[in-house]
Amino acid sequence: VSSFFLIEIPALASDWVSLVNGNLSDNWTTKGAWTLQDDGVIHLPEREYKHWKNYENYLVLKDVSVTDFEFDFDWRTSQNSGLYFHIPDLSRLENRNHKEVQLYENSLWSKPELGDHTAGGIIPGHAPKKNVSNSAQEWNHMHIRCVDNQITVSINGVVVNQANLNEGNAGKRSAHGGFAFQDHGYAVWLKNIRIKILDEDT
Repeated sequence: VSSFFLIEIPALASDWVSLVNGNLSDNWTTKGAWTLQDDGVIHLPEREYKHWKNYENYLVLKDVSVTDFEFDFDWRTSQNSGLYFHIPDLSRLENRNHKEVQLYENSLWSKPELGDHTAGGIIPGHAPKKNVSNSAQEWNHMHIRCVDNQITVSINGVVVNQANLNEGNAGKRSAHGGFAFQDHGYAVWLKNIRIKILDEDT
């Protein structure tokens, strides 16, 4: 049974749905170099470019558009990626009307204070309060809960960020939509990705 079919059943709206099963194309679409390995890990190799404008190469979750949700996964990166959420139009990522939870290798962060581009940062404008990421190239676990645009981000079981996304620059962006993982040109590994949709009308 596909995850899309599960998501469409109201009785299962509060259940966790795995987003990595079978083939990568079952739940995701991309023109990039993302592959699903035999061990269940989605991998993006290092790319020649090092910028975030490679929108067609992003890993986009199909057939899901929500307001309230929980999102849960394991990740590691050679430097930089992110989970876009509340994307109002999955075919127009360049509009940048979404929000993002940052995936970053914090050992490479050179500034004295954490910013919204460090791991667990919420873009735009919300830096994490703690750095609890594991050592370079080790797996991290991320849990995101967003209800009424109130978001909580945990890394490795520790809450690192809480924000009201109705305020500031984030409040000017969409509060409903889909998801995509960013191709910034750096290597990324993802596994155990799952979603729980909390919208009452799902």
